Amino acid sequence: MNHAGVSPLSTQTQSAMEAFLKEATENGYTNSQMGTETIESCRQSAAKLINANTDEIAFVKNTTQGIILTANGINWQAGDNVITTNVEFPSNIYPWWNLERYGVETRLVQEVNKRISVEDIIAKIDSRTRIITISHVEFASGYRNDIATIGKICQDNGILFFVDAIQTLGAFEVDVKKQHIDFLSADGHKWLLGPEGAAIYYCSKSKLDQLTNTN
Repeated sequence: MNHAGVSPLSTQTQSAMEAFLKEATENGYTNSQMGTETIESCRQSAAKLINANTDEIAFVKNTTQGIILTANGINWQAGDNVITTNVEFPSNIYPWWNLERYGVETRLVQEVNKRISVEDIIAKIDSRTRIITISHVEFASGYRNDIATIGKICQDNGILFFVDAIQTLGAFEVDVKKQHIDFLSADGHKWLLGPEGAAIYYCSKSKLDQLTNTN
């Protein structure tokens, strides 16, 4: 049984990977159209899973790369701030801390009794808050954040919203429209029963002009 760690590969995943290796070994790039079709089919499935459009989905190597794309892609100004929690996986803290060199402050909401209070998040917001970034489920405690409420707060205040969905995608509903999510990243090696090194990255079309591709 999966436990939101690194899951055993499903037989379907194993078969698909073996078929790809066989095709690559026997034909190399000569039948690349088949690979392109497979990628686009996978993109459609990923979009359906989170209620996004297919042109809002990119494939990245892991959740961290999606976080870094977002952190590095925003046009920061000195005095801006980011809100996250003190119990995020390190890859959802260090890229934001790295923005200190641009004069950007990272504000950490403290966990209390293994929970993150929405009220404590609200208390950190001011007119220079550019983005709130949080895990759907915290990796150490298993606490599931109320991302729909947090997303609505972001929408109402003109704040961007990033969700690290690696701990829930495939197990709980993730709906980028209902939950007002602007950016999302999630690896495939947990509940999606895929291999490491394959992740999805979502960027809402409505926020695309606020992000510069730096990778």
